[in-house]
Amino acid sequence: MKTVKYLTILLSTIAVLGACRKMDDYKDKYLDGGSITYAGKIDSVKAHPGDGRIMLSGLLIADPKITELRIYWNNYADSFSLPITRTPNVDTVRAILNKMEEGVKTFTMTTFDKYGNRSVNVTITGRIYGNTYKSLLLNRTIKDGLNIADSVTLNWNVLDASTGALGCELQYTDNNSMLQTIFVKRTDTRTVLKNYKLGSKFNYRTLFLPDTLAIDTFYSKFQEVAVKTDVTPLYIVNAGPGFANSAGGTARWQTPANWITTADVRNAGSDIGGLDNGNWLPSKALSIEAGWGLPAVPNGKVYQTFTLPAGKYSLIVTAGDCSTGGTKYITVAKGTTLPDIGNVPADALVYKTIVKNSDNTLDFTLTDASPVALGLQAGMTADGNFMKAFKVRLMRLP
Repeated sequence: MKTVKYLTILLSTIAVLGACRKMDDYKDKYLDGGSITYAGKIDSVKAHPGDGRIMLSGLLIADPKITELRIYWNNYADSFSLPITRTPNVDTVRAILNKMEEGVKTFTMTTFDKYGNRSVNVTITGRIYGNTYKSLLLNRTIKDGLNIADSVTLNWNVLDASTGALGCELQYTDNNSMLQTIFVKRTDTRTVLKNYKLGSKFNYRTLFLPDTLAIDTFYSKFQEVAVKTDVTPLYIVNAGPGFANSAGGTARWQTPANWITTADVRNAGSDIGGLDNGNWLPSKALSIEAGWGLPAVPNGKVYQTFTLPAGKYSLIVTAGDCSTGGTKYITVAKGTTLPDIGNVPADALVYKTIVKNSDNTLDFTLTDASPVALGLQAGMTADGNFMKAFKVRLMRLP
């Protein structure tokens, strides 16, 4: 038994001596007889996307001996070296890599100290944006816009925050022919452009930040926009609401100033008619009426005439109550008068049967400057027929 015990101790001793010898061989071969010394690694690394570039940032917390940061990508085929000068404090390191291909890349970051010792590698993945991304950027859309006098009011559709959109940069020309630039925030739903040059166009583009860490702002392409323009004051006089009375009539029945009215419309006696001032109405209304003591209106017309330049237009007539009987049109015609009621379908530029209690819209196009007549007309028997209009507007369309 003693012989076995001593043999076991001897074998264990030989095994331990053999292991020590192997460790010494490893140190001699790989460590020059000493232990590995690592430089302090970069900490809290972040990737900041950019336009054809990327910024990598991090903190140097310990190891005052660090003198260099190396960044590798494309499987170490490409690299960048950044000299480091440490301070006694925690240092922030920022390295910008320019002229980078668009896409997602993995970066390896390694620090070196003044003795040539390297740190443990730190890897991070980041994205570089470029032309492909920019080609997909779309402008915020405009719900509607209207130019009235020297201001434009724009109503915007919702701009989704998840797209990284920040808002819009908008440029327009003012009445002094000076270019004005404003920023429309993403959360703004309505914008008023003041001192706007009547009938001019504006440009706008949308700004995007694809990532909260991004170092570059991206822009959609500039888009030129023309909004519809309220040209009513330029052409229509006494357009309502609250139509002015001419010299004739002071009671319910009056005659609208600046509107041409036919004799059968002025059928309330004393050559008066065409304007209803009934106290039950919200405001005075252009009117053609037959019945309740008023004679028939065989070919009634209430209109104005003027010359318009070539372009696209929209006539909007806000109607009040109207009877179901008779023929009642809103009409636009070339020339200086409206066609007779029976010739409207053949001779009018555009026309429609009036719809009561609504905005009636007629769109038309002039290929060259032309005199036009526009307004109301009717053919009514004297058995309770009427048509009323509270407001008339003329818009020039983009």
